[in-house]
Amino acid sequence: MRKIFAFVAAAFVALTVNAMTVAEAYQIGMALDSAATSETEYTVEGYVINAGSFSMMYHNQSWYMADEASATTSDFQAYNCYPIEGNDTLKVLNGDKVSVTGKLKKFYNKSAQKYIIEFEKANATFISKTEGDHSVVNVIEEVTVAQALEIGAALADNKSTEKQYTIKGYVSAINVKSSDAWSDQYKNQSFWVMDQPGSGKTNAEGAFYVYRGKPETGEAVAEGAYVEFTCTIKKYVPNGGGDAVIENADQNIVVKILGDAPTPEAINVAAAVEVANALGDNEESASKYAVVGYVAKIKTAYSEQYGNITFFMTDDATSTYGDLQVYRGKISAEDGPTLAQGDRVMVVGKLKKSVYESNGETKTSFEMPAGAQVTVESKAAIENILMNDSKINKVIVDGVLYIVRDGKIYTVQGAEVR
Repeated sequence: MRKIFAFVAAAFVALTVNAMTVAEAYQIGMALDSAATSETEYTVEGYVINAGSFSMMYHNQSWYMADEASATTSDFQAYNCYPIEGNDTLKVLNGDKVSVTGKLKKFYNKSAQKYIIEFEKANATFISKTEGDHSVVNVIEEVTVAQALEIGAALADNKSTEKQYTIKGYVSAINVKSSDAWSDQYKNQSFWVMDQPGSGKTNAEGAFYVYRGKPETGEAVAEGAYVEFTCTIKKYVPNGGGDAVIENADQNIVVKILGDAPTPEAINVAAAVEVANALGDNEESASKYAVVGYVAKIKTAYSEQYGNITFFMTDDATSTYGDLQVYRGKISAEDGPTLAQGDRVMVVGKLKKSVYESNGETKTSFEMPAGAQVTVESKAAIENILMNDSKINKVIVDGVLYIVRDGKIYTVQGAEVR
């Protein structure tokens, strides 16, 4: 019995870790490999500096720690940790002395170009509290997009509100950059919203940025959709400077779909050119259009890597010149490689009037900017109809060329006659 008791006592001593200073913990962390996490848990005592906002969604908070309460900088961080003392709605303030227990991680901060040693999602307890209100009140206020932008603009750089806000708005633009585009893995997406339907991609144009929101449908939201979400508001300023972005502080906020995006107006190429011509120089239309016409000329072949293609459109199936360019239109992997002159397509996207200088002359062109969705309505091009098919005959009746295939007769444009 004594031997068993001695073994248990020894095991208990081995698992108990004495508290250490921030400086001691930093030295241990720096001995780790890059991005490595310690196998042992450590307890570190120190003062809170540069405390971040309390996350009402995750009930956690980030702050830096130092051995002196008067310190202003530190390379030791408590990242998304839990300041608990019998409940999960207490926040730490600058000057608090806390004890944090967890595993150490060596993290390289690219923007600062140095290593940070951190606790991640570890528990913290108060040793002493500085004067101030440590309580967190979960009050949700409903605001417009314009009001949310005002709230965010009033914040200090890279700070966020403690209170949550419910915001409703129309999706004005989708971020298509690879890092913020729709993620099949995480089912989240970044986009902008405005109080009224229309175009707008930046805070300066009256739009709020939803950073990696999580649509409740599990599918990507469409431009023009009416949505609702609840979040804390953050004023994000890129390292090294740049314009501030007013956005949600927490990723993966739930985005409710209150209304689907309106169906774009269907128009032909001539009408699309007329709409684009009425725009200001290098201006995009506020609304999307469904432009129906024929492929006049392929300008840039289908890119398997990016799933897009650039071509010109026309209303005349026999024309090889188009007045409207579809720039890097998104198209399926099935239709992209075989798209050809004469195919009838529908392209959904915005319209743009491009004004540029060429050889000393000012020129104007009309286009559908990158990202427009291309759908093939019929493979009308002759080379598509005849491709790899020995059972097809061409006949001319009263001077008109027809295609006979499997007992059916088609016009050159692909329409079935009988």
